[in-house]
Amino acid sequence: MFSYYLSKVAILAAVAATSADAFVSAPTLLSHRCGHTLLHSEKSVTGVSATINIEDSITINDKIELSDPTAEERGKGGVKVRDNGGNAIKALEVIARIPRNLILASTDMSPRIIDAVAEARNITWATELTAVTLAALHPTEDEIKSSGNSAALTDDVQIKKTWIQSWKTGGWGSATDLGPDIARDVVGTLLTTGSDNDHNVYAKFRMPCHPALLKASMGLNFLTKCTEDEARNALTARGFTYRSMRDALQVLVLALESTANKGTLRDKRCWAVGDALDRVLARATTLQLDGEETPMAHVIVPIHERLAHSLNANSKLVSIDEEVLLVATRDIVAGESITRDYSLAPRIVGNNGESSVDSKGPTALQLLLQFGLPPSAWP
Repeated sequence: MFSYYLSKVAILAAVAATSADAFVSAPTLLSHRCGHTLLHSEKSVTGVSATINIEDSITINDKIELSDPTAEERGKGGVKVRDNGGNAIKALEVIARIPRNLILASTDMSPRIIDAVAEARNITWATELTAVTLAALHPTEDEIKSSGNSAALTDDVQIKKTWIQSWKTGGWGSATDLGPDIARDVVGTLLTTGSDNDHNVYAKFRMPCHPALLKASMGLNFLTKCTEDEARNALTARGFTYRSMRDALQVLVLALESTANKGTLRDKRCWAVGDALDRVLARATTLQLDGEETPMAHVIVPIHERLAHSLNANSKLVSIDEEVLLVATRDIVAGESITRDYSLAPRIVGNNGESSVDSKGPTALQLLLQFGLPPSAWP
């Protein structure tokens, strides 16, 4: 059982090693042209059905059933074809229609977001998409008022905020994952623990990094059979990415939900940036947005962000006019889950810009650490 193996991490404490690298952006899943081809081939869209709690504006194919993912699935899964007879989804059939203004996109940067991102030490897609997410989670009064004269547009601001608040999990590294032996050494979260000069600070103790990261790398080695070097360098890349945006983006955090007693208000705002980054990394994808000049945007799309993983994914995102469509890429039988391929999601790189992504395909380390995907999803 997944939880059983994760609990074993707490047993692993001691020893060390050195470095390699982490995550790199993967190629996009579809092109603008492909999107139009799909739509021109579409014969009909099954009518409006149910909508998920916070997304009243999303139209879901009435052959689709939504259920809460299990704890092991970490917020991913629970989207499948109804299993009651002839409810098969045909190739090119639209699974869901999502209004463009409900997605989070790296291209949607207001002046407040642009100013914050410009102050970051290392501006990447992760910096931009995390900033957009934080601004949507913490809208200013002026942004709420200027979101439109219509109540519908103002409602969209609240819908997006509620949706983001529903993201309870990110990648691997929560206190539950780590166990008490490691969690007690963590400051904020595992992603926010440590600093850029850890190798100098801990070298005199003959440790290559912060003790919590060292223990976590041993846990990842045990869980995924990667080397401790690979695990530690993946953890280091995440930490570097966080610290490069922490000071710049913490100004976007306008309210704190945490009631933790430790830490200053600034510490808590920085930890909120880390939480947002963790959840963004676990949900992001790339998409050619219709009608926009930029060739590709990094986005998080409702419904799509919670799909289960498969290397033989059965869905794609397509942007047309003011909608983003989730489209079936093949026939999907009754009872089958709707899936996406997380190995094609964008990834972060280490501070030397190199990548350790396996050229033969996604590794268990990548799928667990960034997305929190369970062993059933690993190659």
